[in-house]
Amino acid sequence: MTEKKSKHPLLKSLLAPLLQEWGYETVLHCLDEVHAERAYRGPLLSEQERKPTKEYRRPSALETVGRLELAMDRKEPLQALASRFDAKTFLPTASDVRHFLEMRGQDPGIIKQRQDSFRKVLDVLLKMPDDELMLLRASGPHVGPTQLGPLSDAIKATSAAVRTGESKADSIAVEKSVDPRVNPGGDRRGGDPVSS
Repeated sequence: MTEKKSKHPLLKSLLAPLLQEWGYETVLHCLDEVHAERAYRGPLLSEQERKPTKEYRRPSALETVGRLELAMDRKEPLQALASRFDAKTFLPTASDVRHFLEMRGQDPGIIKQRQDSFRKVLDVLLKMPDDELMLLRASGPHVGPTQLGPLSDAIKATSAAVRTGESKADSIAVEKSVDPRVNPGGDRRGGDPVSS
């Protein structure tokens, strides 16, 4: 006669010590309680499961400022700037944000998306004196060097390249000054003599 294999060997191995410790009646009673609790919570769980889960949405600049606890005379210009930031009329590009932060001595770090950088901009705005903040609020719609942002980035990159090694322009200048066709006396080799 062949021995029948158990359908749930792991379950049996887990139940064996429980039965040995508490006995069959106690384990069965606890199983009934667990089953009753699950049956009671079942409709509640299925209701919650049916509700759609809300996706996280990053708060807008205006919402971020709205959550701050500040005096109204300080909060109002910040809300105006935050509203303009959301509308892309204040620091409209990531380059503008980077430039704004650098000009105020802040490390912009890596700015992948403009909207993600508002926290850093807000930290700078909060440190500004009231008169400077009011002046910034009253400034034109496109505060920030939108057209100059890429140029500023290019200048900074070139400057960094020059600091780390010889620039291409320097090497060309050196080559021209050592041109074998011109001798130090001023006349060219192989050409017409230069009149004195």
